[in-house]
Amino acid sequence: MADELDLRSQEQATLIEEEAEERRERAEHEESHFKKSVAREYFESAVVTLIMALFGMTFIVQAVKVPTGSMKNTIWIQDHLLVNKFIYGQADPLALPIFPAREIRRGDIAVFKYPLNPEINYVKRVIARPGETVEFRDNQVYINGEKLPENRVYVRDQDSTDPANLEPMGEPEMADGAEWTVYYYAEQEDSFAERVEESRIKFGRANQPFRVPEKGQPILEEIENDPKLRLVYDADKDGLYDSDQYFCMGDNRNNSEDSRYWGTVPRSNIVGRAMFVYWSIDRTRDDEPGSNPIMDFFTKSRWSRTGTFIK
Repeated sequence: MADELDLRSQEQATLIEEEAEERRERAEHEESHFKKSVAREYFESAVVTLIMALFGMTFIVQAVKVPTGSMKNTIWIQDHLLVNKFIYGQADPLALPIFPAREIRRGDIAVFKYPLNPEINYVKRVIARPGETVEFRDNQVYINGEKLPENRVYVRDQDSTDPANLEPMGEPEMADGAEWTVYYYAEQEDSFAERVEESRIKFGRANQPFRVPEKGQPILEEIENDPKLRLVYDADKDGLYDSDQYFCMGDNRNNSEDSRYWGTVPRSNIVGRAMFVYWSIDRTRDDEPGSNPIMDFFTKSRWSRTGTFIK
């Protein structure tokens, strides 16, 4: 009887071992069948990275280069900026928000699609918001009839193509409540050149206080008569502004083509707010012999600008 029990136990143990062996073989077969090759793993990682990068560039940040001096000395020529694309939310107020957002504020340095050529990104400071009245006279900005507090620095006259920073000619004029600094050419303050420049101003002149349009207000006659402008401001051709408008100006006031000359920026054109400089390079010495792109990166990069917050 005991022998029979031992035999049955041995048979059961053998059966358990065989089942376990079958499970191991099946698992090894499945593992070998589904094991990814190294090339496939690299490919899948690259696809995931690309998707994340596209998501980030679409909704979170964008890199832009500043090729002109209209924002000197706040932003230098050849500063490379990272732009916060989600801080203002989506242009369509009915769209569901993806990230926390806030309204566009006066003083924000905004990156936007240039209304006269939306393929080009411009960087300017928001001066007046929808429904506000803006005037520009005697080198001073007035919002709703009140002087806008700005610190002012007079600088030496400079050619528009000069990549060097503006050179101050004295101490800045500080204003109570000012949160940013603007720059004017001292030599042009009362000169013929300044008067000619003033004559080119279409919006916000002293004798023409300009009210920044709001969504739904009638478009200007010059927009109605210009098919290209009509696409920017009134795409549905109902004679009304498609979105709220913003009046933007450069800090380099004597060398900035801005809303004073070409008009307002539609809310739908605003990409985001400039955050900080991630890289900058000095191009003032490009004419030097022996210059090459690789060495220039090390010798001409303005490393002290890296990480500079824009405000």
